[in-house]
Amino acid sequence: MALILIFVGSFIGIIVATIQMLFQDATFWQGLVTYMTFSLGFPLMTGLLTWGLSGLRTPSHDAEEYGWHKA
Repeated sequence: MALILIFVGSFIGIIVATIQMLFQDATFWQGLVTYMTFSLGFPLMTGLLTWGLSGLRTPSHDAEEYGWHKA
């Protein structure tokens, strides 16, 4: 899952960096920073979001008593 998120973030970063360099007169280094931000920041933020949401949605004790989480 992490590799997929890194790939998606890299793809988005390449597109955004290319648009910045072609149309907004950004330098190579600004494009590189944009690319690295998306390729590392997108998976990191997605992971933190899912970790936070899984912590907020813990199963209640009532659900465990009725056997909803047992195989």
